Amino acid sequence: MSKPVHISIRDDLRIRLSAGEWSAGERLPSETDLAARYGVARMTIRQAVGALAAEGVVVRRQGLGTFAAEQLPARSMNELMSFTEEMLRQGHSVETKLIKAAVDQPPPAAREALRLGKCAAAVLVRRVRLVKRFPVVVQSSWLPFARFAGLVAQPLQDGSLYAMIEDHYGIRIIRARQVITAAAVDAYSASLLGLQPGDPVLRTVRTSYDSSNLAIEYSTSAMRPGYPIETMMERDPAQAARARTTAPRQPG
Repeated sequence: MSKPVHISIRDDLRIRLSAGEWSAGERLPSETDLAARYGVARMTIRQAVGALAAEGVVVRRQGLGTFAAEQLPARSMNELMSFTEEMLRQGHSVETKLIKAAVDQPPPAAREALRLGKCAAAVLVRRVRLVKRFPVVVQSSWLPFARFAGLVAQPLQDGSLYAMIEDHYGIRIIRARQVITAAAVDAYSASLLGLQPGDPVLRTVRTSYDSSNLAIEYSTSAMRPGYPIETMMERDPAQAARARTTAPRQPG
């Protein structure tokens, strides 16, 4: 089943913006010009641009037009930090809206990651994180109730779950395993992020461990598209050379 035309145009404009066709603060072509470029009605362009505005990729200014938004903050994969720490390091203000803090039965994936017994309960902490008062990511964290029962009453310190765990409970988080995939946002998360159900998001699943190598948090998050993820990679010449010498020869 093909995508609606305005969604295809939205995706194409997003790619062009990411590639720098329009720099931050630069005015995009008018709806009339874009309609002519894509061969569609102005209403279709209005829908596409409206979706980009909802994502924070462009900014509409009454009577002036549509402008490319400022460069979005990047997520670093080089070191383990909380979302608050990442954004503050880049000079961005962060707000946290606590949606839920409760004791509940965790889903199977969280139960397995945390190595909880069949009937063991967990603490659920669900938050929406805002950068410059704009909703960016929905995070749901599961933690063993036996160790973090008090989080139900006071789950955050300065908006950060990691800060509460480390400062209040004296538990040091030393490593995490996370998987990032592209996904379609569900209706609940879409309502919190101002998106439409089915819109693309970056889905992150993270399991965090303490200094005793015990899993203390299983979290899932849905993040708006457009936020770059940065990582530093190094090439080991010796290892690369070994891989070449041990690689099977191609026939012919």
